[in-house]
Amino acid sequence: MRQILIRLKLDALISIELVDGVPLIGIGWLLLPWTVWTAWRLVRVPPDDAARERRAHVVNFCTGVLVILGVWLLSQGGRPGPQPPVFGYGLLVFIGCLLAGRTAVSRARRLDLPDQLVWDLAIWIFVAGLLGARTWYVVQYHERLFAGRDTLGSKITAFVNISSGGLVLYGGVGLALIAVILFAYRHRQVCPPLRLADLVVPSFFLALACGRLGCLMNGCCWGDACELPWAIRFPQGSLPFRVMVDRGYLSAGAESTFGVHPTQIYSALNALVLSLVTATVFRFSRRHGEVLAVALISYPLTRLLLEVLRGDELGQFGTGLTISQCFSLLLLASGVLYAAWLLKSVPALDERGIEGQ
Repeated sequence: MRQILIRLKLDALISIELVDGVPLIGIGWLLLPWTVWTAWRLVRVPPDDAARERRAHVVNFCTGVLVILGVWLLSQGGRPGPQPPVFGYGLLVFIGCLLAGRTAVSRARRLDLPDQLVWDLAIWIFVAGLLGARTWYVVQYHERLFAGRDTLGSKITAFVNISSGGLVLYGGVGLALIAVILFAYRHRQVCPPLRLADLVVPSFFLALACGRLGCLMNGCCWGDACELPWAIRFPQGSLPFRVMVDRGYLSAGAESTFGVHPTQIYSALNALVLSLVTATVFRFSRRHGEVLAVALISYPLTRLLLEVLRGDELGQFGTGLTISQCFSLLLLASGVLYAAWLLKSVPALDERGIEGQ
């Protein structure tokens, strides 16, 4: 577990030091990944209209360099400025979004769809997913989150303070699905809505795999007690440690939690497998909407099993099922009904990829 990976020193370009066990690096080091990313984008430019796209990448690179140098110059003189942290969870979610966007663009190009369509949809999904995941968390844990906060301003601050932890995947999935439906309907003249949904499903699972690794670094979504060789322990003061003490499972003087299942890693591997499976289904599907059907059935099934090994949530509604398991059952039922409708109502594609009559 490592919530803060590094801190940025805004008034220094190239410097590295260790402060309270966390690397403090000059902001100039950001130029290294920015350069690598731009070089990779330049190499991957398709031959069609290559000059225009390369020019755009170079302009974006120069803009990024100017922003970094501008922040450095504005931070010179006076007292040392803030040292913003780079959270492991946020960084991995960001990487997941980039990978998801790039893989979706690759599939879109095979369908002769514009890149911008995918990136526009990615923004819709990101905003809706973040808002939905945070809202679900706030609703589920509102008593603890708003404890001692009497004013509207303090409650709004608690709502938007994601750095303190608090995103629930299913809340993000629900609102993101609505966003995809609305976006696909608006752009139905460019791409069939079900085909557009199929296109983004494998990329969603790829982003989810990165996000689950971020959960491990953040210390959330931990597992139940485990004595297997790969069991992990969270340190004193971490979120799992505090919750286990509150539940009476652990002494407040313990150095760490007892061994628990690394369910974050299990979930990341599960998401990666589902990404590969749905990407394969996308290549060989004979009906628009098949990939979405596979996702709506396979993910809740695997989530139901993974929740058995989770230890962060308790049973809800007087049952032994967690709220995520309850939602998984609803999603699974919806997926089965959707698959039945799909087979009955959506015509199969012919050899040319055109819907039959």
